Amino acid sequence: MTKALLPLLLFLFATPLSGQLGFRTSVVFHDATDEVVTGLGTLSGPDFKPGSEIGLNYWFRLPKQRVEFLPELYASFSGIGDNVAYLNEYGAGLSVNVYPFDFLGDCDCPTFGKQGPQLQKGFFLQLSGGYAFYRQGSQRFSTAGDRGSSATLGAGLGLDIGLSNLVTLTPQAGVRYGLAPYQETVYRTGTNPEGVAYEPRLVTYHAGLRVSLRLDHKRY
Repeated sequence: MTKALLPLLLFLFATPLSGQLGFRTSVVFHDATDEVVTGLGTLSGPDFKPGSEIGLNYWFRLPKQRVEFLPELYASFSGIGDNVAYLNEYGAGLSVNVYPFDFLGDCDCPTFGKQGPQLQKGFFLQLSGGYAFYRQGSQRFSTAGDRGSSATLGAGLGLDIGLSNLVTLTPQAGVRYGLAPYQETVYRTGTNPEGVAYEPRLVTYHAGLRVSLRLDHKRY
């Protein structure tokens, strides 16, 4: 895990701070689609409880178009059933935000202050990709238990609200899908003594708020 996240960590903290650092907090809702390998049908996933997610990101953009990039490190924590088990997810990703109503705008966004109509300047569509590590166990922050990892794809939308040239608030929502099983389990039944293998993919719906702080404040 450390080796996989090291390049992004180096990028976040070694890149000249001419853009924005952001902190994101979200509510997450997990769903697992369990695919039966034997083709006998489908099995309902675990009873995930709403969880929480935090992320640290860095922002930069194309110079002429409103296409913006946010590499991010994140972690989420959710209970299962009556909190008898927990699912932790740790990941790194890159989000690409496209502003359809201001694609050719030349404002120095996303902290655009009062440079135009809020919806036109701030609304964006988001595509993302990354990699996640999963830990499912009986303790919330334990590293023991079932493990898995997967590449992820996601989509979402949001709205930048510039409080000033230095601070931006961004409510946003989206979905993230794991391309590989977040765990691998074999269920044994009386009718099938050899067991039936399930490969559950994790789908995560998230909604929250990002707070961004501009660091090149000497320009203002």
